[in-house]
Amino acid sequence: MTITSADFITGAVAPPGYPALRVPEFAFFGRSNAGKSSLINMIVNRKALVKTGARPGMTRQINFFLINKTFSLVDLPGYGYARRSAAEQTAFDRMLAEYCDERPELKVMFFLMDMRREPGAIERDSVAYFQERGIEVFLVGTKADKLGSNDRRATIRAWETFFSVAPDSIIPTSSLKKQGRLQLLSIISSRL
Repeated sequence: MTITSADFITGAVAPPGYPALRVPEFAFFGRSNAGKSSLINMIVNRKALVKTGARPGMTRQINFFLINKTFSLVDLPGYGYARRSAAEQTAFDRMLAEYCDERPELKVMFFLMDMRREPGAIERDSVAYFQERGIEVFLVGTKADKLGSNDRRATIRAWETFFSVAPDSIIPTSSLKKQGRLQLLSIISSRL
């Protein structure tokens, strides 16, 4: 798949603000600072379509990007940002639940995790949450370039066991080296 256009459409915090594009959507979710924005930029081969920042918790709404005028990439706020109040965290949880439950355009959830971090209960519960709603989930290992090939393979095997998933649902990526880009585009293309 060749990316010919990529445009920011809107940011929203509730269903009334979602765009009425009626195209398939592919969402990106993970811990704050896992690399969601960088990965989207890498997929569309742009440096700054999605704003990135060194501080975690930069994405505070659901951001919709129209790609090739035929599908959307959706940047969801990250979880685990310590500076959020309990009320803010509740609002973020509600925003995610509303998006997952009320967006029939959602085709795939790309769940991002830094490959250098060991997943815990929150990651396993998040994946189960999406699966229970019938959303196809791919585990995207970010920052794969920071690990040697043996450590990457060991992490993939550990994730297979921990999440009870098939190996082809785990995609190691590196935004810096553009690793995993073609595999992600292939998944998107096959679901269109």
